[in-house]
Amino acid sequence: MSAGCNDSTYPFEQVTEEFTFTYDLPNEGVVDLFVLNCYMNNIRTLQADSTQPAGSHSSSWDLLDSSALRVPDGLYYIRIILDDDVIETQMYEVYK
Repeated sequence: MSAGCNDSTYPFEQVTEEFTFTYDLPNEGVVDLFVLNCYMNNIRTLQADSTQPAGSHSSSWDLLDSSALRVPDGLYYIRIILDDDVIETQMYEVYK
């Protein structure tokens, strides 16, 4: 599901600096965490092929892309993948 770059109906949090987000895993498995822009392009991999147990977890994003540049203001998604299946997508509005 893609909310798009101008969607104001999808629930999202506003962030201005590095933040921590939480996610729950229903079972143990291999986890990937990606940051996607509003066009659903992967701009940063936060975790790749990380085996994690079931339960609550947290990670953080410093608002940098894969080139270590601060991302422009706009809408971004944190995509949580467990064993190759998307289990959650969180949306954030980044602004200065």
